[in-house]
Order: sequence, then structure tokens, then C-alpha cells
Amino acid sequence: MTEQNLLARVQAYSCSQHEPSWLLKLREQAVAVYQKLPLPKFEKINYRDWPLFDFEMPTEQSSAEPVENLGAGQQFYSVGTTTIQLSLSTEAIQGGVILSDLKHAIRAHGDLVQRYLMQKALQLGTDKLTALNTALMTNGFFLYVPANVQLTAPIEITQFVDSRQRQNFFNHSLVIAGENSRVQVVQRLKTLGEHANAAHVLVEVVAADAAQVEFAGIDQLSANTTAYLNRRGVLAPDAQLNWELAEMNAGRVVADFDTELKGRGSAAQIKTIAIANRQQTQGIDTRVTNYGKQTTANIVQRGIVLDEASLIFNGIGHIVKGAHGAKADQENRLLMLSSKARGDADPILLIDENDVEAGHAASVGRVDEKQLYYLLSRGIPRPVAERLVIRGFLAGVITELRSQQLRTELNGLIERRLTDGNH
Repeated sequence: MTEQNLLARVQAYSCSQHEPSWLLKLREQAVAVYQKLPLPKFEKINYRDWPLFDFEMPTEQSSAEPVENLGAGQQFYSVGTTTIQLSLSTEAIQGGVILSDLKHAIRAHGDLVQRYLMQKALQLGTDKLTALNTALMTNGFFLYVPANVQLTAPIEITQFVDSRQRQNFFNHSLVIAGENSRVQVVQRLKTLGEHANAAHVLVEVVAADAAQVEFAGIDQLSANTTAYLNRRGVLAPDAQLNWELAEMNAGRVVADFDTELKGRGSAAQIKTIAIANRQQTQGIDTRVTNYGKQTTANIVQRGIVLDEASLIFNGIGHIVKGAHGAKADQENRLLMLSSKARGDADPILLIDENDVEAGHAASVGRVDEKQLYYLLSRGIPRPVAERLVIRGFLAGVITELRSQQLRTELNGLIERRLTDGNH
């Protein structure tokens, strides 16, 4: 599709949605830079021929019904571009918290959305896929937590890629945490239907001074979904952001998890667990950049690779000039269960300042035969013994997750993934 055709169709869609002029301008700017920008680079993965670029123009999808039991705690539930359930606790309402889909937020809270959307955590000049998402985004969730509001209950988000027919999923979400606020977000990504579709999912997290954000992402996209996942955070002084990410996808995925420690004393911790099986490819780039003084970054990634799958962990810690007293540590480990599997754990440290602390560890290995022999000698079948070894390998990350609910849910997902390869 030529730039002129793309621009004309984007303008027509924006007009049909009665979008404000600032958003149309943002979309037009995204179209203008889309062709010129490079693709995001994922080391050792060539995804140029993946169907991430076989996109249609945005359309309004028909309404949908819930596809599973919503549960009492479910607060945001969507299928495709359709928001099915939206609610907040009394605690959140009284605190002035705003939770809505992005389309409604643009209409009802336009000034707030305009101030943050593609302005803080992400910018248009980042890369080609980010620009494409900005041009074609149709919905997402919007969460605003005012200053000094500290929520005790998590905000539960479930979003389905609607693959009951051939269609786009350009989803863009925004989390804004005000000064001295506290919030926990749990985002679950799933697929409904059997058609082969691409999913472009962007999340921006902006944490103001002394804000505390815990963001858990449990991604279970099916084998027929090819995905680009991009979660970005930017932190003001003394802010904290804890990412807890489980990549249980069955399809081809490239994921970019990036956090910028802008303010003095800010801190980020990223814990990622991933499983790749069959002929699947997953590439995960996790980066934390220390800009502010006395900032702290910690990356922990553990993955399991089975069958003929490929799983690539790239961990990048960057301490820029002037970030005195900064700390950056990372650990990337992969466990291989097949001679045909491919795994890479690549730690990268970029240090532009002297007065800092930094370290990294990486390993790629196979199941310990001594451990297996010990279990087999006690009459445990080999498949069960392998699962026990794997669970032991992942336990160091799972047991440190803050939420008991997440620990229980993740253990169940891992068990199902290892036993039958499905979700």
C-alpha cells in the first residue's frame, strides 16, 4: 500500500470515528514516518517475512459476548475492538481513578490522553512497527491513577485477539500513575478463533514521582497469531516499576520490553518467563536504560525450549553518561529439552559512566542428566521427571512473584504447556 493510499484510508477512518484534530494529526505524522523508519532489530531473528505487515484498514467489528467466565474481579474485558465489561471498585472510584477503553478516553479525557499518548514512554520516531501501530490503532485500555491514590486491589485486564475472521488487532494502551500513587495491573492477552491474524500490542506506562507500578503480563496468544508486543515504561524520580511477564504464546512473537529510568532514585525490575515449543519462534528484547543518578535496574529472564522451537533472550542494560551511582544487573538463562531446539541468551551491558555497579550472567544448557537419573531411579516416568526439573529451573523466578494469584495461575499454565503444548 502506498503512503498516499494509507494516508487517505487512515484519514477516512479517523473521520468516521469523529476523532479530534490532534489525534488525526498524530496518525498522519505516523503515516509520514512509517516508510522511512527502520524495523526494530531483534538479534538472531529474521521476521521480515512474517505476516505482521499484511494489514487491512481499521474497521469496526461486530459486538461480541464474553467467551469465558468473567469472574468477580474482572474489570476490563474486550474482544477485538469491542469492550464487553468495564467496572471499577468502590475504592478506585472514590479515589478518582479512570479506567476506560482508549476510544472513550479520547472523547471524555482528551486533554489527558493527548498529553501522554506517544509523548513520554514512546515517540513516533522509534521504529517502523511503533509508527504503524500509531497510524492504525483502533482500541486499547486507558488507566489513570491520580496523585496519592494507592490501590490495594489489582486492575484486571483481559484482551482477546478476535480471530473468528481475518482482521487486524492494533491495540494501544496507556497507564498513567500520578505522584506517590500505587497500582497493580494484570494484563492477559489471548486469542479467540482459528483464523491466522497478526497482533500489534503496545502498552505505555508513565510513572510520576514516587509512584509504584506493578505490571503483570500473561500472554497466551495461540499458534495462529503472529505478534509484535511492545511494553514501555518511563520513570520520574523515586518511581518504581516492576514488570512480571509470562510469555506462554504458541505462535511467532517478537517482544520489546523497554524501561527508561529518567529520574533520580527510580528503579525497575523485570522478571520474564518464556516457553517455546513445536516450530515456534519467540524473540524477546528486554532493555533498561539508567539516565538518572542512583537508579537501579534488574533483569531476570528464564526460558524453556522444546521440540524444534527457537527462543532468543536479549538483555540490554545501558548506563548513560552522568548516571552516577547507578546499578544494572541481569540474568538470562535458557533450558533446552531437544537437540533440535535453538536458544540464545545474550546479555549486553553498555556503560558510559565510571561510578556505577553492573553485572550479568547468562547460560544455555540442557536438562541435568544426574537430576533426571535420580528421579528416574525412584520410578518416576521420564516425562514427569523432566517437568519436575523444569519447574525447579523456573521456581527461582515464580516464587519471587509478588502475587499469590499470579504464582498459582502461572504454575497451571506451565504445567499445561509442558504436557500438551496448548494453553
